[in-house]
Amino acid sequence: MTAERPFRRKNLGGRLRARYREIAAAMREERLLQLFRGSGLEDRLSDSRTAEPAPGTREKDLPVEVRLRRALERLGPVFVKIGQHLATRSDLLPPAVLRELARLQDDVPPLPWQVMKACIEADLGAPLKKLYASFERAPLAAASLAQVHRATLADGTRVAVKIQRPGIAESVEIDLEIIRDVAGRLARFARWARESDVAAIAEDFTVALRAELDYTREGRSLERFRGAFADDPSLVFPRVYWERTTCRVLTMDFVEGVPATQFDSDERAAGIDRAALVRTGVGAYFRMIFRMGFYHADPHPGNLIAVPGGRLGFMDFGRVMTISERNRDAAFDMVTALLDDDPGVAAEAALSMTGMPTHLDLSAFEIDIRTMLARYRRQQSGGRSLGTLMQGFLRLLKVHRLRIPTELGELLGTLGVLEGVAIQLDPAFDMIEVIKPFARTLMPDGPEHILTSSLRTARAYGRFFSGLPMQAARALRRVAEGELSLSVRPADYDALVDRLNSGAYLVAYALIVGAMIVGFAFLVGRQDLSRLEWIGYRLALFAAVASVIWLLLRSVRSEWSRNHAGRR
Repeated sequence: MTAERPFRRKNLGGRLRARYREIAAAMREERLLQLFRGSGLEDRLSDSRTAEPAPGTREKDLPVEVRLRRALERLGPVFVKIGQHLATRSDLLPPAVLRELARLQDDVPPLPWQVMKACIEADLGAPLKKLYASFERAPLAAASLAQVHRATLADGTRVAVKIQRPGIAESVEIDLEIIRDVAGRLARFARWARESDVAAIAEDFTVALRAELDYTREGRSLERFRGAFADDPSLVFPRVYWERTTCRVLTMDFVEGVPATQFDSDERAAGIDRAALVRTGVGAYFRMIFRMGFYHADPHPGNLIAVPGGRLGFMDFGRVMTISERNRDAAFDMVTALLDDDPGVAAEAALSMTGMPTHLDLSAFEIDIRTMLARYRRQQSGGRSLGTLMQGFLRLLKVHRLRIPTELGELLGTLGVLEGVAIQLDPAFDMIEVIKPFARTLMPDGPEHILTSSLRTARAYGRFFSGLPMQAARALRRVAEGELSLSVRPADYDALVDRLNSGAYLVAYALIVGAMIVGFAFLVGRQDLSRLEWIGYRLALFAAVASVIWLLLRSVRSEWSRNHAGRR
């Protein structure tokens, strides 16, 4: 098994069609089918009488975001996962939908012990008694894709064993195939889908979920974090036991401690310094993102454990993300520029991420950023939130039709979730105050403001000159291949083109009518015409002359209207 497993269509055609019908029926019962118009889902409904409304879906006052969450929960693990995935994308969805999607739950009843035991023995190729000294039958956690059990190795080491549910890979592949197909159809037929780039989102989700099903990849991610933070004793990353790990079974250290979800109910949490723990976790995330470019993308409280000694443990590395150095620098510059109240630098950082489209009014964009920052400063008396600031900035990008790259959308969404979890654990937490000292480690500044400005400028010029050789090489290659073109766009370009087109049409019309006048005048002068022909040619000549008079009057009136409008 690999992270990029091909979709195996053999013997799954019937299941694929049945699943299409099930999804279409659920969407119709929750009155959501109109959102997917053009996707082909409505064509999958075999009989309108077969889909009765689900219990509780007759209420007329349920908002669309609630119905969407219920539909995703009904459709199972893959749709719950994509809902959780979208719950972090504040650049794509309104706040009401994000809040509802954040409520999606992935808790399911555990499978019988004998089923999971058979999976372990089949994958590891040995009886369970030879693999582990002891193995607890009751799972520590049960989710839609896997179960986690506690066990002990022969040397007494306590481990956690993550086991993939049997048959889940085939079910996931069917749903992923449908999601990609529906997203592709929507991208062709629905404008909102093209603007949101749903096809790319579906593709990214497919790659991420397939990777999540490969536990060897999760083990490699865990070891990468473990090696990167080996110098930080305040953080705990479990060790992977590769001799008892496959694509569907992962054996790692059992981290003793109190999960963040139990801070309010577990007696052991009484002596935990929550504020220090939160600062440690957020600092670790900043280091992952802005130094490694590789980070744990699911900062759920259940994945964070308070370990004795004031340490913080991380769990569940199935969902990790990477971010390129270029986008990492741009994201960091954008955040620090917003915090420093510098709309010009914030605009440049945004454009380095999104590109410079021809439709953008840069002055208006900077003015909107300045207005947003001023509004944010006025609201700081009620508490500062980086998430609120970033959501406002993402809304500005939408207003100005700037499309943010997927990896940056994921990053900003993860930062928003991280801040929410931090405030949940420590209500006095201030993300902005934590960012500032970390920013100084990436961009050291002295006591003087001029030094800070100089370092920021040097950082910007450094990025510019580091990318200059590659950009110059690309430009020279296009010149050599004859592909480079120069575009000059004068002021009032569109109006000028309209006037030129109108003038060309008028000249062509005048030439045609002039030729008609000359021709009919010649014909009228002939002596061998019958009376009927003579009358017809005279009428045609009169019509041509009248059209010339009408054309002249229309041109004079149009020019007068344009000049009058200009004076106004």
